[in-house]
Amino acid sequence: MENLDRGLCYVPVNLVDAKLMVFVDGSFANNSDLSSQLGFILMLVNESTNADGTFTIRGNVIHYSSTKCKRVTRSVLASEIYGMVNGFDMGIAIATTLRMITERLGLAAVPLVICTDSYSLYECLVKLGTTKEKRLMIDIMALRQSYERREITEIRWINGEDNPADAFTKASPNRALERFIDSNELRVRIEGWVQRPTTSSR
Repeated sequence: MENLDRGLCYVPVNLVDAKLMVFVDGSFANNSDLSSQLGFILMLVNESTNADGTFTIRGNVIHYSSTKCKRVTRSVLASEIYGMVNGFDMGIAIATTLRMITERLGLAAVPLVICTDSYSLYECLVKLGTTKEKRLMIDIMALRQSYERREITEIRWINGEDNPADAFTKASPNRALERFIDSNELRVRIEGWVQRPTTSSR
């Protein structure tokens, strides 16, 4: 209400090397009723890699969500996992639609890249970590299976100050989303990633 003159601006995106990026975040028991807040934002972007261990994206917001978690969460990892599950569900739906478009245009499928600022979640998915919470094992296995099947092209662990999904889960968020909305560009510091082989086997 305080920024009625502001809105989303859209810029052209080159579909040949475009990526669908999903930034996910979850805050543990930060609501007044001690429930967790889950948030994610989807962006269709063109990416350029910088020499200093960062990458710059330029593109558009496709979808975003901020919801109260309906399930009881007993740990920060649980909140992060539920946030990623929500983001992946919407991401794979949009990626499938984009694949139908790119096939008709004779282009390669748009890769789906998921970014999280949670090291424990990143470790669970790409380094075969585990958790003692049995309810979370199914979600972890489902995400890991999608990663193995390359439905998720890449999972990145990014700096928390550069995660635009932070704005959907915290009362005092970082300024990443504001920077992206102002310029349609965002520079992100990457903390970890996995170099995947070119073949379908790992």
